[in-house]
Amino acid sequence: MRARILGTLLLLTTSAPQAGHPPWPLEIIERFDSVKIVVYAKQDDIAASPEWYPENGAPPLTLAGLLKIVAQWRARLPAMAHAAIHGIELKPIAHHERQHRWYYLVQLKDRPESRHPTHYLGVLMNGKVLPVIEEPAPLK
Repeated sequence: MRARILGTLLLLTTSAPQAGHPPWPLEIIERFDSVKIVVYAKQDDIAASPEWYPENGAPPLTLAGLLKIVAQWRARLPAMAHAAIHGIELKPIAHHERQHRWYYLVQLKDRPESRHPTHYLGVLMNGKVLPVIEEPAPLK
């Protein structure tokens, strides 16, 4: 009897907190110049981003628009003052290819003597900036 009550309480307490929490973000694993990076995107943000069919013309977010977004992002972070765009890739969002969802992956290079000389940024077609981290090298 006591075990059944404890089991029921355990079930209620473990499922209740999850009901009010947002879902985990989607982890998009990519490679950029042989570096493994992880882009984090919320499903709602992906759904809010416009579709793009490459055969129909230019993407909804033009390269000029992307450059403006990156410049605004850099301006908010004083540590990124010397970082310059080193590379841009246009990629479909993993597991959302059939929904025709794409994003830009931007590589920024800072001065070689800086603490973190390379930075990455993800940008959806609606201009939403996505957090990106470089996966650390495995310890040997």
